[in-house]
Amino acid sequence: MRKEDFLSILVYLLMLIIALFIGLRIIEPALGQLELITDFERYGFATITIVAGILINVVLFELGHVLGAILGGYSVISVNVLGLAYFKTSSGWKFQTRRYEGLTGETKIIAKKEHTKPRLFLFGPTVMVIFEFIIAILLFLFTGSKVAIHHQALIVAGVGAMLLVYNIMPFKLDNFTDGYYIVLLSKKVNVEAYNELIRIESLIYNHEVVADIKSFDEVTTMTARVSLYKLYQYLDQKEWAKALALIEKLEAHEDKVELEFIARIKAQKLYIYLLTKAQEASENYWFKDLKAADRKFISNDLTIETMRAYLLYSGLVTKSQSECAYVLKRAPRAMKYRINDFRRQEEIALFTDAFHRIQAIEGNEVLELPPL
Repeated sequence: MRKEDFLSILVYLLMLIIALFIGLRIIEPALGQLELITDFERYGFATITIVAGILINVVLFELGHVLGAILGGYSVISVNVLGLAYFKTSSGWKFQTRRYEGLTGETKIIAKKEHTKPRLFLFGPTVMVIFEFIIAILLFLFTGSKVAIHHQALIVAGVGAMLLVYNIMPFKLDNFTDGYYIVLLSKKVNVEAYNELIRIESLIYNHEVVADIKSFDEVTTMTARVSLYKLYQYLDQKEWAKALALIEKLEAHEDKVELEFIARIKAQKLYIYLLTKAQEASENYWFKDLKAADRKFISNDLTIETMRAYLLYSGLVTKSQSECAYVLKRAPRAMKYRINDFRRQEEIALFTDAFHRIQAIEGNEVLELPPL
């Protein structure tokens, strides 16, 4: 089990404990004080209040991001709440359902000036929840126990606390949390890399060309994410030497980079070796240079870039038809859950080329390229 998976489980357990506290110490007494007798009344009160609490807090979280972004020197280009996105296009603002990266929503921004304050953007939801707590306490103190809002205010604030626990964790969980970003942004180079990342992602979001990706001398988790975009562009241009130089620079500092990013970077080195070097070089790199954790991640990663490399390795080196079939079966899912459209067509072309190289080997005629 990966470290972030273990931490995610612990955080979800903590959220469950908060949920149980809300149920036993706030909702249960409220049902009696409000003299709700029938199951319909009791369950209706609890369900409506909890759902309202979730919706209110999700909106507050993204509103906090919006206000923090404006104060921090950013322009907001998209606000996504539970999949319902309000986003900016060249022809104006539009509503549409869209995927998002986060627990309950996502706000996309772009820097308006060179010196921005990303911490204001990241601290926004916390400030909004604190403000919500103040309102809830005032309502609780100045309303009677026979009034529904007396109890509902605490329930809604409790839901906010539950979501905030996840959001402020200072480490990576199953998503990048605001708390984790805040820790990373204590370094100036990470602030620069963060702004470069959101610039790249805003261009992708608006279906514009990504060019002139910034290079960073220092290797960190944040700069490595930028470097991964640059690396993929080197592959598109078949600039193998530049790509390998970038990979080796990152490999030299892999202790500063998260496993998933360094493993995806190493997968591209494997891919280059498979295309440009003898089979023995690829096999040596896989078994001698890659760690067991890297090999496991590469063989199971659900990103089309990594899968393309593993498909080639499975077909050309280990000659495992079953592993090739395993990759091909999962490829449509990888494209479906792709976070953004960066190089979508280019990657489809590279994956298709890798498939044809594998299919050309005797015995692999039965393999079929799935729709991507």
